[in-house]
Formats: sequence, structure tokens, C-alpha cells
Amino acid sequence: MSHLDLDLRALDIFVAVVESGGMTAAAQRKGVTQSAVSQAVSGLEKRMNVSLMDRGVRPPALTPAGKMLFDRARNLLDTARETSFLVRAQQQQSLPRLNVGMVDSYGTTVGPYLVQSLTDEALEWSIWSGLTKLHFKRLFTREVDIVITEGQVDTEEQILSHRLLQEPFVLAVPAGYDKPIETLHDLMEDYPLIRHSSRSLTGLNIESHLRRLGIRASRRFEFDTGDTTLAMVSVGIGWAITTPLCLLQAKGRLDSIRVAPLPGPSFTRSLMLVTRRHELESLQRKIVQESNSILKEHYLPEIESFAPWALKHFKIGQEGDPAYY
Repeated sequence: MSHLDLDLRALDIFVAVVESGGMTAAAQRKGVTQSAVSQAVSGLEKRMNVSLMDRGVRPPALTPAGKMLFDRARNLLDTARETSFLVRAQQQQSLPRLNVGMVDSYGTTVGPYLVQSLTDEALEWSIWSGLTKLHFKRLFTREVDIVITEGQVDTEEQILSHRLLQEPFVLAVPAGYDKPIETLHDLMEDYPLIRHSSRSLTGLNIESHLRRLGIRASRRFEFDTGDTTLAMVSVGIGWAITTPLCLLQAKGRLDSIRVAPLPGPSFTRSLMLVTRRHELESLQRKIVQESNSILKEHYLPEIESFAPWALKHFKIGQEGDPAYY
């Protein structure tokens, strides 16, 4: 037997079994039958003449040999995938398919310009939207290759992150509301809060900020998307805490919205580019460069037109970038 006789597909299934916690979950994750998963793991054990899973316990646990294989397999699979990408790119000058997860406010504003400028990087493009936690789940299960999403990312061995944008939270109130806004407590006496969903990271960050201020707002109105939230503000239902990029996502309604600085302490959100380590590194750099250019050329002038005071809280890129702003 050759010591290089490792079936990469079987190795990929074995890693999925360990990461998902069982063969049934791995079968669902990989889109194959449970029998195929069992055969793949058994085939690895037969080729290497070792036991990878201790089937005498429930759920099955890794043997020492299985743990060693799992620890090394992820790097091996990452290298194999990156090699496949590079070889195909050399022949085709583009990736066969690129799956990207984007937070909605970035996807509908910067996203179109980004895809336009990088169209030739992939033969097929697929953009996934939705909540931040789904983006990370899809990245770890390899449903997406790149994620552009909200929040700071914990440093992990398998993950690379790069900040694309830091922007401040601001206040959005109906255009007809002309009173001075000195505190959020005063505003709540006139209008209810239109909340971002507590299932979103934006909603959780806003809720944490309100709690720090000792504000308990009702949950009468709560919505999943930023454009829906701002649509409610534009017709006079209530007020919202949002960001300039979210406002640009709903810029057709800006005539009906008054944008004001958030009274009290400020806080910000970061939009991050997140990828798996050792994969698509040249494309990562291109996305950072293009995103920086698009934000400066297309969006800072627009934001200056309705919230010039917010620009001092903007940061494009991260320190060390050639085009850091």
C-alpha cells in the first residue's frame, strides 16, 4: 500500500463527521446518504489499517489515530482546494464559481460595483444575503467562499479577517419631526423605537447600547432588514438607530427622513471581509482595494450630502492598508 493513498473526498467526509458531530449530520451537510458517509470513513480506516472512530461509545469518539488525522486533514484539504483553484485559474484566468455572503446594506450598495469590477474573477457568481450568524455558518460548511459581514471576528487558525469599513450609528426620525433631539428619552415620549431584529448583530448592538444608557424601549415594531426599518420611519411610524450605509440602502426614502447625530455616547459598527486561511489570498487583496475605492468614490460624497458630521467617525480599510482613510 502506498503511504500517499489518501482519498481526499473520503477525508473531507471524515472531517465533516467530526465537525458536525455524527454521520447523520455529516450526510445532511454533504448532501449524501448516511451509508456513503459510513463507507467513506470505513474506507479510510481500511487503507491506513487503523481505527479512526471508537464505535464502542455513543456518540462515537475519535481514537488517538483519528484525532491526529483530523488535526492534519483540515490543512491538507485547504491546501488541496487552494491548489485546485490556482490550477483552474491558470487555465481559465478565472474561478469556476464564487459564492459570496454579504450583509444586506453592503450587498445592495457597494456590492453591485464590487461585482462589476471583479466580474472576470469567476465564471459564475452567487451572492448570499441574510443574518450574520448564517454567513459564518456557511463559511465553515463551505457553502460560501468569502463573507462580507458585520462585527469583529475572533482570530482563529483557519480564518482571516480584514476590516473594510467602520461607520457610526446615527439617528433616523421622520422628516416632519423638527424638535431639538437632546436625549433619546425625550424622543421616546413622541415616537416609538423601530427596532432592528434582535436576531441580527445590528439589533443586538443597538440593544446593548440602549441598556448602557438605561433605556428600555418597547418591542412593538421590530424588523429583519434595514430598508424595512427605515421605510417605517419614512412614513412617520417611529424613529430608528441605523448607519449611513443602511440609509444609502434606502436612499429613495431619504427625503422623508431626518438624519441626526445620536445624542449621548457614540458607537460604531465594522464590516469585515472574512475568508478561510490559505484560500483566495490574491482575490482577498483585490476585494479590499476595490472596496476602498468604491466607498471613497461613490459613497463618501453621498453621505456628506445628508450627514457631513458623520464623516469624522468613518474609517475605510484598516491601519496598514495603502489606501487607509
